[in-house]
Amino acid sequence: MKKILIIILTFTIISCKNQSEDTISATSKPKETLKIETKENDPQLNSNNKIGIDFEKNKDLLDIILLLPDNAFQSWEWKLEDRIKWYNEIKTNNYYTDDNPDFFNQKYLEPDKAGFTIVDGSWTINLYKALDNSYIVITDDIVGDGNSLNIYEVKSNELKEFQNEKSLFSNYTQLLKKKETDNNCTEKYEELNDPIFNYDFTNKNEIVIESSWYLTKESYDDCLTGNAILYNFNPQTKKFELNKIYWKAKQSN
Repeated sequence: MKKILIIILTFTIISCKNQSEDTISATSKPKETLKIETKENDPQLNSNNKIGIDFEKNKDLLDIILLLPDNAFQSWEWKLEDRIKWYNEIKTNNYYTDDNPDFFNQKYLEPDKAGFTIVDGSWTINLYKALDNSYIVITDDIVGDGNSLNIYEVKSNELKEFQNEKSLFSNYTQLLKKKETDNNCTEKYEELNDPIFNYDFTNKNEIVIESSWYLTKESYDDCLTGNAILYNFNPQTKKFELNKIYWKAKQSN
């Protein structure tokens, strides 16, 4: 009789233990699955701000950005060590991680140009390839209503800075003046000395230099031949040659 009771008791204990293990297993697995699903769907973990760039396709532009001196970034600081880190990440991964898009936000990056918004301004770089495989490089640092141009020549991974933009452009402020006029234009000509010009690099191998909004045809046609100048880049001479001077309509604010 005692043996029968012991057998029954042993069977009961084993059965309860198996049920307990099954219960633990059943309750633990859904929690583990839920934890994994939550991790994968966490928007904080998925918003890693990876900006894709084809390194080989854009290598010349990326190399030149490393060559630029610190004074090419006058309104903000993009130190060489930060540019090297950015460059190496693109070289390794074909992307870089934008940890602070509110400060440094890429608008576009192509083999011959790139543009970034920097806090309340913007910075662009534009490449013009010459027949000898050198590049004329123009950076434009834009803050508020002002433009700060820097012009370089890059050949065989060496950079030379142009101190005066007139060495590449004709004296466009003089070109805008009418050669013959019966009007007294002295005051209006003096206004051309103010930093009132913007630069449009949209089209490849072209630059449009245009005045700010107030040089309109209605007000200045008696003294000026236009308020915008189109230049074409000559890859043989490495100069920007005059294409035309014209009046560009200004949009009202």
